[in-house]
Amino acid sequence: MAKLKLPEDANLIVTVHYYSPFEFTHQGAEWADAKVRDLKGIKWEGTDAEMAALRKDLDTAAKWAKENKRPVFLGEFGAYSKGDMDSRAKWTRAVAREAEARGFSWAYWEFGAGFGAYDRRRRNGASRC
Repeated sequence: MAKLKLPEDANLIVTVHYYSPFEFTHQGAEWADAKVRDLKGIKWEGTDAEMAALRKDLDTAAKWAKENKRPVFLGEFGAYSKGDMDSRAKWTRAVAREAEARGFSWAYWEFGAGFGAYDRRRRNGASRC
């Protein structure tokens, strides 16, 4: 974001994507590099270190937004379905709450497919997010 220059237009907002740590959010993704595609069983527990990394990343975006007087929309974030649901729910909840704490609006990627938190077959969602 440090190199991003926008036109002088008060109607513009900035949208960012967030998938960190990538090895967790994309483990087992068939289209990913083999290094990530072959990963499995990586957990995200919301440890102090994990939360510090998340906060640092979002603080960077928040600082940029304040300095540039622009709102931020976290337009895409998610964890692929090959990760365990408890970790995915913890990560999703943490990202959403930390985004909200910085005044960011957000949208989860996506509803009911590879990253989805909704099981179309069972017609239910992950209520833990």
